[in-house]
Amino acid sequence: MRQRVVIAIALLARPRLIIADEPTTALDVTIQSQILKLMRQQIAEKGASMILITHDLAVVSEMADHITVLYCGKVVERGRTRELIETPAHPYTRGLIDSIPDTAHRHDRLRQIPGSIPDIRNLPTGCNFRDRCPRAQALCAEREPDLARQHATLWAACHFPLKPGETA
Repeated sequence: MRQRVVIAIALLARPRLIIADEPTTALDVTIQSQILKLMRQQIAEKGASMILITHDLAVVSEMADHITVLYCGKVVERGRTRELIETPAHPYTRGLIDSIPDTAHRHDRLRQIPGSIPDIRNLPTGCNFRDRCPRAQALCAEREPDLARQHATLWAACHFPLKPGETA
């Protein structure tokens, strides 16, 4: 209930920019859908913009025009929502998408990204995702990858990015 009240108060102020950090955490699916619909409606009516901070790619894909994916505080991929969801180039983004439960196969095991996030206070040299990445090679330990155009509107920071249709 508090979340709904805070969101309502924020929208009443008619802001031009809304920064929403996990706005639907711990809400049931029905309430979550209502809140997202209300936010989308208010943003459209007021001509506002929103920065949505969340780990929930289902919410992001429903709400955002563009997505920026961070890993250990660094941008690993960014692009238009549809392109990024359908053809991710970074193995971390692919892992996030693959870990979304598939309602058509309710009894399948959930996929997960192996390993653990490195200690943010002592990040490794090179690519921060390399110890969890199925595509990692020696170069990944030597040098941090630059954010580079992969295709159309998609950019990724990976030495060995995925090609469209390729899995990690």
